[in-house]
Amino acid sequence: MTDDELLQRSDLVVLGTWAGPTEMGLSSAPTENRLNVGAVVAYEVFKGSPGQTLALVVVPATDGPRRSTDLVYRPGDRGLWLLRRRPGIPSGLYLADHPQRFVPEATGAARIRELRKALGRP
Repeated sequence: MTDDELLQRSDLVVLGTWAGPTEMGLSSAPTENRLNVGAVVAYEVFKGSPGQTLALVVVPATDGPRRSTDLVYRPGDRGLWLLRRRPGIPSGLYLADHPQRFVPEATGAARIRELRKALGRP
């Protein structure tokens, strides 16, 4: 995706830290109604609700089969998150399902500056 496409297709853009994964139940039904989610603790919001401090991101199960294309985030991963809303129920969940949707702060400082500038942020 180009930067413009990436930014247009992102519903929430934040600087934040990956707090780690957990499992979330959708109802009292058995495990087929469970989602694996991780939390991004936001400390600066560039697009989305200005007061948002936490984003729940759907991730592949850590204890199940994985595809070679599954992205893995580790607790403490810090950087720019370009999240898109996950369609369906429950609402309020996001996806970071493409490598362009996370720019690590440690190795991507110049890239973060470019995207901030594209968002009209110094």
